[in-house]
Amino acid sequence: MNSKSDTVGVTPSNALGIALAALAAGREGDAMDALKTAREHSLMARALLASLEAGHGANAYDAPRAFEAFIRGGGNVALYRAVSAALAGVYDRYRPARLLDIGAGDGMALVPALEAAMHAPHRVDVVEPNGEMFAKLAARLPLHAGYNRGLETFVEQLGADDRWELAQSTFALQSISPEARVRALQKLLPHVNRLVIVEFDVPTFAAGSADLYDSLATRYELAASEQGEHAGLVASGFLAPMVLGQLRARSPSNWEQPAAAWADELLASGFRAVEVEHVLDYSWAPAVCITAVP
Repeated sequence: MNSKSDTVGVTPSNALGIALAALAAGREGDAMDALKTAREHSLMARALLASLEAGHGANAYDAPRAFEAFIRGGGNVALYRAVSAALAGVYDRYRPARLLDIGAGDGMALVPALEAAMHAPHRVDVVEPNGEMFAKLAARLPLHAGYNRGLETFVEQLGADDRWELAQSTFALQSISPEARVRALQKLLPHVNRLVIVEFDVPTFAAGSADLYDSLATRYELAASEQGEHAGLVASGFLAPMVLGQLRARSPSNWEQPAAAWADELLASGFRAVEVEHVLDYSWAPAVCITAVP
């Protein structure tokens, strides 16, 4: 379809969803037209338009300052408090001596969990590919070992004697493609007694449906609007690259999915998904804690 026919019926109230649908279909010109309609009233429309006009292809985690502002503002304050409490409960329930945190970031979830637990692990190892966040975590926490690399590279270098009673990952596995994720989890499997992941139980919609893109538009706009004085930084430096990564088929950077799909993926990787627990109702989607054992 041409731009003229695709933009019929575009209003400020539905323009962001229409723009996201156009981006997913590879119609960047139509997307920019819709974003221009929405920009006066939408933080995300302005951020996406600026990114497209500049030709940016950044990954959502390339701007650590924007990501750090995001996770420390808005609804994320309550979210990370709940996640840390859930992790502390896992430590107290299973009492692991050795912990591996995959995609630990700067310790936003990990450090408070360790501080709150009655039976915190004695040895903490972390895997974190972002150098700046890895350095901040290493300065905050006495690590047994730290690996400044991605999970896929990390598991390729595991030795027969490398083992942890507990491995955990909070909102990090969604950044690895499903195929690579399954391969990495299969290689991690013989090295852990238990795997706990915290991810979002995102809603399901028919692929390519208007409801899907309207939902994404609503959730991204809410995530940006919650950030107060940092809204512009977060929208441009983190959320815009995130949504572009989700929608551009050539170079996606996010593969979130419903809780049931996470459980199925763990089973496909050789784990037994034993428990899915609700953590918190969050603006993006409910957060859940999924526990699996080999």
